Amino acid sequence: MGFADLASRTPVEFAQHFSIRSVTKSYTVTLILQLVRDKAIELEDKLDSFVPGVPNGAAISLANLAGMQSGLVDFSTTAQFAKDVVADPSRSFTEQELVNYAIPGSPKFNPGAQYEYCNTNTVLLGMVVEKVTGLSMAQAVSTRILAPLGLRETTYPYVVPLPPPHATPYEVDIHTGATELHPFVSPTVFAGAGGMVSTLDDMQTWGLALGDGRLIGAELQLERVNRARRVTNGPEYDSYGLGIGILDGWWGHTGSALGFQAAAFYDPATHATIAVLVNSTPLGSRTNLNVAEQIFVALADVVATR
Repeated sequence: MGFADLASRTPVEFAQHFSIRSVTKSYTVTLILQLVRDKAIELEDKLDSFVPGVPNGAAISLANLAGMQSGLVDFSTTAQFAKDVVADPSRSFTEQELVNYAIPGSPKFNPGAQYEYCNTNTVLLGMVVEKVTGLSMAQAVSTRILAPLGLRETTYPYVVPLPPPHATPYEVDIHTGATELHPFVSPTVFAGAGGMVSTLDDMQTWGLALGDGRLIGAELQLERVNRARRVTNGPEYDSYGLGIGILDGWWGHTGSALGFQAAAFYDPATHATIAVLVNSTPLGSRTNLNVAEQIFVALADVVATR
């Protein structure tokens, strides 16, 4: 299981909280699909109707955002965003501030023309949820997902630190094994793209609910998966649908950034669910390495041989 804190040699336990990073995207898009189910919005509605001032907003559909096909710049890859986070890791950002980092240089391509994984997309979808429901993202997630599933240890927070007990984030040099403490960052640095916190037990429950589609219904779950497009960048899925990745036939989502990694997947063939949480991210030449995903793949192989 490893250690939640190296200095105190505190072991990892099921009750400890971890940032789940981009697994948050699967929650955000589930909220969008619930609103589609409720006929409050349609997947082909254009972004401009909800969030004005975004380049190509009159052409970008909600489906383009959910399926990583908007053509917008990823705010988290911009030099100014990185500079601002390093200068003050606990700084709170508004969603609009995050989007503003992405406006210079956008659009990179026409909506739907290609796939490109982009955190800006799900920040914008979170803003759509807030506009349509009149609730904050924290309130919408809590009332529409967490409460129905009984996820009492999962939150959409706005401040640091994580709820207690929690794991300590680290960076690890994958070549030498040397570790460095990573500062806790404000969950607002990723908002609807990666701001949520959970525990392993709750992640297991979420992986099942995400995979079997119980919160949106069979018809929308099928559309969620059938819209999948071959992945060309970002997490190593085989393809990516609407806020859900497909990897070796399993459906789910991964997350990796700033000291935490996560994975939650469901196998529609066996109904097995696997969840993994890791309190480190890699330094060195393979910063895209997701250890949580690697552990998931190894466990999935075990399930497949049974």
